[in-house]
Amino acid sequence: MDHRTAADVLTRLAFATEVLEGSTHESKAWANAARVIRQLPGDLRAMMESGQLAEVRGIGSSSLRVIREVLEGREPEELRALEARVPDGLFAINRIKGLGPAKIRKLWQGLGVTTIGELEHACRENRLVLLDGFGKKTQANVLEQIEQMHRADRVLLRSRASALVLPLLASLRMRGVRAEALGDFRRGMELVDGLAIVVAGDDAVIDETLGAHGVEDGHIDGTTIDVKRTDAARFGAIAVLGTTSPEHLELLRARASERGLELRDDGLYSKGALVACEDEDALYRALELVTTDPERRDPGVPLVGIGKARPRLVELRDLRGALHNHTTESDGAGTLEEMRAAASTMGLEYLGISDHSQSADYARGLTPDRLRAQIATIERARREPGCALLSGVESDILADGKLDYEDAILASIDVVIASVHRRFGLDRDATTQRMVAAAKNPFTDVIGHPTGRLLLGRPANDLDMGAMLDAAAESGCAVELNASPHRLDLHDRHCAMAKERGVPVSIAADAHAPGELLQLEHGIAIARRGGLTPDDVLNCRPLDALRDWLRARRQRAGLAS
Repeated sequence: MDHRTAADVLTRLAFATEVLEGSTHESKAWANAARVIRQLPGDLRAMMESGQLAEVRGIGSSSLRVIREVLEGREPEELRALEARVPDGLFAINRIKGLGPAKIRKLWQGLGVTTIGELEHACRENRLVLLDGFGKKTQANVLEQIEQMHRADRVLLRSRASALVLPLLASLRMRGVRAEALGDFRRGMELVDGLAIVVAGDDAVIDETLGAHGVEDGHIDGTTIDVKRTDAARFGAIAVLGTTSPEHLELLRARASERGLELRDDGLYSKGALVACEDEDALYRALELVTTDPERRDPGVPLVGIGKARPRLVELRDLRGALHNHTTESDGAGTLEEMRAAASTMGLEYLGISDHSQSADYARGLTPDRLRAQIATIERARREPGCALLSGVESDILADGKLDYEDAILASIDVVIASVHRRFGLDRDATTQRMVAAAKNPFTDVIGHPTGRLLLGRPANDLDMGAMLDAAAESGCAVELNASPHRLDLHDRHCAMAKERGVPVSIAADAHAPGELLQLEHGIAIARRGGLTPDDVLNCRPLDALRDWLRARRQRAGLAS
């Protein structure tokens, strides 16, 4: 144990030194000492006390001092000083094979990557290949290792949960089994803590289908999954019971009791007899209620009695277009033509192209000349068949809240999305002032991923969301619900706050490849949790109505006639 502990400390010293200063004599000396200690036979303490360790080749005076402090149970001063200068997340990134301190130094300095979550995001946005020494193979390998790390954890991103649950449900249903997702996934949560489904049908068919999808001993591909088996008469009740918050369940049980019924863990009963509920609607009808959507079975959402109207929540089919998408002009993996073809295949009426702005050098941000050239390309492409194209840009919000181009350039663009990509970690006042200034900028049409969070990777910025949304309401701009499963930013409660203020929400794929337009479905889940209807969502408007909205904004700001 002494050998391993001392070697681990020396390895951390070598890593921190090289990340901070590059490959130096000092970093190599720490690394060499770690190798020597790992391979050294004998009692390390005895060798230290006898002076024998000082004579071992590769153990210099600095290494000897560090080893002595480790053996005495003290944290070496050298390590404490170096670790104070190195983000903790870089040590976690060092677990990924094929990187090492030199490449991690490049990731940190070149892309600002400090956590595994930020590294995953950079891979998915095709940014590693922009660095010297990183190719597509390295990027793919890094991403695969990160996904393996996630599989070892219980909490999943929605995209990962979807990839496991939806094909399984489809297979079960194709074979005549009633099947539905339960829990966090069905409730539209951005993070899914364990998977669960309910099934009713032939047990042999269920077993065979579960086996074909790798479900074994309550796990699927390393993730826990609870398969609840029931019969047709209980299916609806079990589906509701497994897809509700404790507070909503308490309301349902109180409602049942008021009507002489009992909602137990295995179904709805009347005087001891089972009340058949073959679907969720049947349970709510028995309680004389309008069905509460799964995403809204949360604290603070009231029950609605039969005969009263409940607003229809937004659905994927309501979206008419997508405004925030990237191409190979910046850090996307799809050309303009490929992105447009994917949007047309999805049946979208319009597609916004919003590559990164000039300050985003880490993402090949567009200089003014390159942006003008792209606008001209979009103008020419509009003459070809396909969904309508809108010129746009994802402009960095600079530290003072200003946008990344001169007004004349911004005025030539159809849709300006303003987002923060750098200078995270400002205090609450500075962050709020920055975002309020961007929201009040007359050229800002949409505030992109407002909190800056990366799920499982980076916390949200400390922002007074109410103040920013008040500024958006005053200026008339929209806010984005970024549907990337790594962001899902806005939070559902922020969606509700935007709705209260009349601020339109743009559900954005933030697609960096043609297939990523499908990410819109993750945004729909969060929008529904926030109670958004089609009227609340900017890109549920048809193209003409969207253009009218954009034109009215510019006229309101005195920027258009």
